[in-house]
Amino acid sequence: MTVPLSPPSSSTAAGTLLIDEFHSSKTLSPALLHSLLQRLLSHPRIHNGFIDILQIPSVQSTLENMDEAKRDSLVATVKLFAFGTIQEYYELKEKDGDAVWTLTDAQLDKLRMLSVVSVARRRQIKSSEKADVDMILPSDHVAVDKKKSSLSIPYAHLAAELQITPGTPFNDSHVRQLEDVLIQCVYSNIIAGKLDQASKAFVVESHVALQDHQQSSSSSLGDTSNTVHGSLLSRDIDTTTAESTNHEVKRMIFTLEQFLSSSNKLLSSLEDISNVSASLRKEDEKRWRNVEKKLSEEGSGSSSRFRAPGGECDVMFQGGGSDPMEVVDMSGRRKVKRSRGGHLGGRF
Repeated sequence: MTVPLSPPSSSTAAGTLLIDEFHSSKTLSPALLHSLLQRLLSHPRIHNGFIDILQIPSVQSTLENMDEAKRDSLVATVKLFAFGTIQEYYELKEKDGDAVWTLTDAQLDKLRMLSVVSVARRRQIKSSEKADVDMILPSDHVAVDKKKSSLSIPYAHLAAELQITPGTPFNDSHVRQLEDVLIQCVYSNIIAGKLDQASKAFVVESHVALQDHQQSSSSSLGDTSNTVHGSLLSRDIDTTTAESTNHEVKRMIFTLEQFLSSSNKLLSSLEDISNVSASLRKEDEKRWRNVEKKLSEEGSGSSSRFRAPGGECDVMFQGGGSDPMEVVDMSGRRKVKRSRGGHLGGRF
């Protein structure tokens, strides 16, 4: 079952207006900041950029004047949506109920969807050590298998990470609840994939790019492209501590190294294909020269038996300086014209 991506929504513009409200005034009251953040965390089209909200001058000014406990709870909640997971939320609530805000059902669903992206990203990094570029030479005549560029995540693993079945084993009764979350992830355009109900797994299609519906305004600037690279949403980068920053830098270095390795493999494969194509072209030109030589030896209006790849045939050269040739095989006669590239134009 393949889940289609959803069309652009008018809620994208509403999300832009919501972000503008954080910049609209130099100061924000704690109550107004709380209200704006609640709307931001519940918004169905805003899935990243949460950590940037904390860097807005008006927000920083308000945070400095807040009670320490309330400030820490607010910041921890925003960080959860920036780069945290639903599992971390429940762990924080279990340790200290006031460590983070108590999320609404809509916010829990949104955090659970963002957690799917984090789970897929971790699985993608683990599997990236395998070769992810498999080029097939023309002589193979086989289509590229897209499964090799896909990532399969078992339902059971996702259910555990998303707290679908906390404390209980995953079974068939939980499948529908999990699939609803995954379908919403695809419809929200934060991950490209499909449900593999036979294998009970979610397949992340690495060869499919997400559609960037938030750049519709860029079309007025002459940019008609609405595609973003990658099949997973890019979540915020955790640079809140030296340790987390070091981890993010190492992850980016690793990703770039993997990209470089894949690019080198692709370049090598393209060079091999180019060499094979050049070799085939030379052989084809050589065969054509042999045909011309044979025909010129026989003279105008004569015919001879010529052995070419694919079997024997009679070749009749028509005089008078005309270029066409007649290829006479067991089934009858057929006029063909030689091509500029050296192809005979008919199969021997």
